[in-house]
Amino acid sequence: MRGFVAEGERYRAILEPAEARILISLGEQLSQLYADGLAGDPLAEQALTRVLPDAYRDDEEAAAEWRELSRRGLIERKAGFAAAFTEPLRAVADSTTPTAVTLTEGGAIDWMRAIGDLRLILAERLGIVVDGDEGQGGPEGAAELYAWLAWMQDDLVRVLDAPR
Repeated sequence: MRGFVAEGERYRAILEPAEARILISLGEQLSQLYADGLAGDPLAEQALTRVLPDAYRDDEEAAAEWRELSRRGLIERKAGFAAAFTEPLRAVADSTTPTAVTLTEGGAIDWMRAIGDLRLILAERLGIVVDGDEGQGGPEGAAELYAWLAWMQDDLVRVLDAPR
């Protein structure tokens, strides 16, 4: 992937088809995790603890009430970010050559949100508590994937924050 560049009111990056397929797979796995979380799957619940932490850590009753009132809406919103992340990648994945992905500002922000959630879930699996932690293993390639997503998220922040 080549970094994002601003083009007027849009942001463009060039991706390899294989990169797009990896990102689509991650986005689809994230969407499935959200669906499983809505269905009450205990494994999904555990995976989502970093993405949807309790609002009241010292008050279980208030935390339960918060979950009951807001969890569904938050998960549905986050599922929308995951869909906005994967959709523009489909044309790139179907290509045989590096292809541009062009995002609006809102699309770029949705990408940052989805990437942030992916990083939180990977961090949990890698044992990363704060940025800079090395983690404690995890699946093969997960640390490299985490670093790539961190670079991509940072690049989006950089281009969105740059003066125009």
